[in-house]
Amino acid sequence: MSHDIVHLESDGLRLQGVLVTPAGFSGPRPAVVMSHGWSGAVNHRVLPLADLLARAGYVSLALDHRGFGGSEGVRGRSEPAEQARDVSAAARWLAGRDDVDGTAIGVLGASFGGAIAIASAARDDFLRACVAIVPVGDGERWLSGLHGDAWAGLRTRAEADPAARVELPSMMPMPDTEPARAEAELMRQAQPAGYPLENALLAAAFSPESESAAIAPRALCVIATEDDSVVPVEQAKRVHAAAGEPKELHLLPQGDHGGPLGPLVETTAEIVLAFFDRHLAGVRA
Repeated sequence: MSHDIVHLESDGLRLQGVLVTPAGFSGPRPAVVMSHGWSGAVNHRVLPLADLLARAGYVSLALDHRGFGGSEGVRGRSEPAEQARDVSAAARWLAGRDDVDGTAIGVLGASFGGAIAIASAARDDFLRACVAIVPVGDGERWLSGLHGDAWAGLRTRAEADPAARVELPSMMPMPDTEPARAEAELMRQAQPAGYPLENALLAAAFSPESESAAIAPRALCVIATEDDSVVPVEQAKRVHAAAGEPKELHLLPQGDHGGPLGPLVETTAEIVLAFFDRHLAGVRA
């Protein structure tokens, strides 16, 4: 397989991504746009999964949404509607490649990226199948659950000064564990200037759960862990329950929030490949 830095345009902004292409396959291949989570740390999150998909013949584009990584835009600002448009732009860019089957392009995301994947597929039927891993289903319910009584104060602070910059754990509390501390350090590296408080308001107004039914009759696959301490598994269950057919829900007994793209990535790849083989590659027949 090969990894190449590529660029495309969305709403007049230059976006960057990592294109992962398989070796040893002939003819146009099915392809997947990969959406990163709230931290914007795209590469270390999804590239191992992209590599496993490439071994099975899939092209993947791991996208830096506007404002993250190597893409233009307001640094660290996470606006769901804009990110959904970035996914659509990336899908159409992929469709213009000779090695991609433009009728067989899907979307995959994890955490907040899973939420973006759902919204992208719901809003754009050019995306033929959707995988959401440990997804946020309803931003208000998610953030109020994480913060408890402190949520009202954070919302008031964000409304008063939405441009103020904070470290992401201030908006997304995390457990006091070694993996969570390592995650927080990655977040600091991804956005050393911090994230705008506006992100909390934008996330709270975002409910991909309410959009998931619009994906049908295209297929949705939801993957979650029962012990997720960052995005409770109920978020994934509600997304799945609200969606139309065909749909799948895969609940891993453990792995916490990072497991499906970390230690459990091979299990995730098995689920994703079986799903895309049925619902994405199959559209070529």
